[in-house]
Amino acid sequence: MKLGRRFLFLIIAFLTVQTYAITQLPRSLDPNDQNRTLEILGFGSSSKILGDPYPLGGYSGVEVGVSSQFIPIGDLSTLGSGTQDKGEMSFYTLSLGKGLYYNIDAFVYFSPAIQTEEMQNFGGQVRWGFYEASFFPITFSTMVYAGGANFQNLINISTVGWDLIGTVNMENVALYFGGGRVRAQGTFIGGPAGITASGQTESRSIIDDHTFFGVNVEISKAFIALEVDRYADSVYSGKLGFRF
Repeated sequence: MKLGRRFLFLIIAFLTVQTYAITQLPRSLDPNDQNRTLEILGFGSSSKILGDPYPLGGYSGVEVGVSSQFIPIGDLSTLGSGTQDKGEMSFYTLSLGKGLYYNIDAFVYFSPAIQTEEMQNFGGQVRWGFYEASFFPITFSTMVYAGGANFQNLINISTVGWDLIGTVNMENVALYFGGGRVRAQGTFIGGPAGITASGQTESRSIIDDHTFFGVNVEISKAFIALEVDRYADSVYSGKLGFRF
């Protein structure tokens, strides 16, 4: 009971570390601006690991959590008509994971409506732990994921990708690292209140490699995870969760 109250307190404290200003999106985006916007918002909002990749599968394992992601938008403010926002966009998501069978886990996540940013983020991932060394506490997993994001009903983005993950597990601490490939496709709304330079609704698609590094610290059944993902820009994320 005490653990549950502490965990709830951590979640409330975590959610309060959010910015209170809605990010301004630049207008008059030409094709090059749209591609750069996809690099910033598309890759930045794509699925993250944010937890110990050691499989839940094969057990009656369940994971729930709340995460926060921080996307740098300094370059975004210089695109198109420009904006005054120079810092970062932050948003949070709720996630649920379930172990299925033979080291295979499935996760879903979504952004709740009660947050400052006018954006929605959702998706899912499937992870498979395919190797565990007998001579060293290291495991290897692979993950495929897909998701979508909507920014102020002006930019709609879908992402798909895969990651190869290495994890070193120590007592109550897991260090994970790896890389993969991600594709982001975006639709930029045109019209009088739109965001494109042409005034027409336009679509763009980009593909890139990325690397990541993270740490997961267990506190009884709760955990805290921190992660850095490197695309064209670095995206920082954190998560509070409960694994049982």
